[in-house]
Amino acid sequence: MKKQKAVVAAALWLATGIAGAAETAAPVCLIAGWENPPSVCAAHTKSIAATCFICHGPNGKSSAAIPGLAGQDKAYLIAAMKEYREGKRESTVMKKYALGYDDSEYESLAEFFAAIK
Repeated sequence: MKKQKAVVAAALWLATGIAGAAETAAPVCLIAGWENPPSVCAAHTKSIAATCFICHGPNGKSSAAIPGLAGQDKAYLIAAMKEYREGKRESTVMKKYALGYDDSEYESLAEFFAAIK
């Protein structure tokens, strides 16, 4: 019974911000317009990042002519993806990838690669 009450209290807190919610709530995790638990978004980010590994190397650490993504500045990566999407950067492949993701996914991918050292 205690566990059920804890689950209900947590659900109320998440849904309404009651029970002493902090001023700064965690960002909402959306995938295709649907709200998800943070763990689902983390798995989604890892999944889409894996598509980058094909050209940019494992964990974004390239050993070829294609630039590495690991350790790059987050803002730079987001701006680059937007420029590919808008056709401001020339590429044979990147525009197609850039069109497949939304701004929140750019943010997540950039955060993922920026954290890799």
